[in-house]
Amino acid sequence: MVSRPIVIVLAFGAAAYRVSGGAFVEAAGLAGLGGGLLALRFAAERQTYRRLAYLLFAVTAASIAWVFVRDYA
Repeated sequence: MVSRPIVIVLAFGAAAYRVSGGAFVEAAGLAGLGGGLLALRFAAERQTYRRLAYLLFAVTAASIAWVFVRDYA
C-alpha cells in the first residue's frame, strides 16, 4: 500500500510537470488532489481543514469532468 505522503508528493510533482507542458486544467486537478490530501492530514486539529479538503477535491472532480468533456465531446 502506498502511503499518503508519497501520494501527496507525487500529485504536486505531476502538477508541476503538467504546468511546464501547458496543461493548466490537469495541473489544477492534480494540485487540488495533493492539497486536499494535505488538508486532511491537518483536519484532526481543526474542522476548517476538512472543509478545505472537500473544496479542493471538488476542484479535482471539476477538472476531471472538464477534461472528459473537452477530450471526448
